Amino acid sequence: MPLPLSSIAIEEKNKLATDSVFLICLEIVIPGIVETVRVVRNNEDLTWKGETWVAFPFEIDEIGDVSKGEVPQVNVRVSNVSRALEAYLYEYDTYCKNNGFAPITVKIYVVNTKVIQADGDADPEVEHEFELKQPKTDSKWATFVLGTSNPFNRRFPRNRILKNFCRYRLGDARCGYTGTATACDKTLTMCRALGNASRFGGFPGAGSGGLKVAS
Repeated sequence: MPLPLSSIAIEEKNKLATDSVFLICLEIVIPGIVETVRVVRNNEDLTWKGETWVAFPFEIDEIGDVSKGEVPQVNVRVSNVSRALEAYLYEYDTYCKNNGFAPITVKIYVVNTKVIQADGDADPEVEHEFELKQPKTDSKWATFVLGTSNPFNRRFPRNRILKNFCRYRLGDARCGYTGTATACDKTLTMCRALGNASRFGGFPGAGSGGLKVAS
């Protein structure tokens, strides 16, 4: 399917010679890291949409169309020579251990320099959003396998009534625990031991037995 490029980008693309360049930008949002990582595959930094995109070496596989219902995936390799990205991944791992899993989101943008020069807030020519599936690092590259969320992996029904299992995270706004404990097995017994039974997120009054679906 053809991409809906801007009129300026189409004109620049069709020229035999042009001084404009199509650039690939990555915007990586890592839970637990306040700063959003914004990099551009270029030899100098880029200012776009009021943000500075740092020139940084990375490689990205071709993003193709799928027609058989597969969940699309793409490999991205970002330079890890400075170990900067590896440090982010260590912080992310610590965040997930303390707060539960939250996906890293990666947006891939393709922009044209002449379009940006005309309008610094111009929309990208191409935009894709993925979730990080398999991060790994070595001395040269931080490699990400990116894919979209699979609807078949989502829980249905979304909400469940469980007799002896708290649905809250320890210390979050709904839990309300402010003590020194750092772990909770989410049972009512543990909640009572922590003196927080009034905020228990389970349903002790629910009966036992088979599955019931409420509309």
